[in-house]
Amino acid sequence: MKKRLLPSLLAAAALSIFANSTFAAPTAEAKALIQAEMKKAQHITAGELNKALTEGKNIVLLDVRQKSERPIMGAISAKDVHIPRGFLEIQAYSKIKDRDAEIVVFCGKGIRSAFAANTLNEMGYKNVKNLKGGVKAWKEAGLPTLKP
Repeated sequence: MKKRLLPSLLAAAALSIFANSTFAAPTAEAKALIQAEMKKAQHITAGELNKALTEGKNIVLLDVRQKSERPIMGAISAKDVHIPRGFLEIQAYSKIKDRDAEIVVFCGKGIRSAFAANTLNEMGYKNVKNLKGGVKAWKEAGLPTLKP
């Protein structure tokens, strides 16, 4: 009995921490910040991005999701660059050397990627867009994803 109780308690504690940090409703201040960042970012829709990729445009796809999220929703391209949002400022210059490159940043729903797109602009990248609605919108448009 004790052998089963400890793992159950640990799982419950972990779930509680995860639920409170991940699913907590944003405050009014957080909503205002998100809205401001979304307005500031340039956006591209899933359909527009798919058309550009189909036409062979050279686009750097930057996935800013956590590594653990990637298998859940899939990747847009096998060639995407992965830099979790928390490491963007540290890794962007070494992973995306061309500051004139066309970059489309994406995450699960398009919020973190809007923040990331704006950060890249502040870092000197000149042609950055946020995938509006993220991978969720990509999948809802019926577009394919790959296992990363």
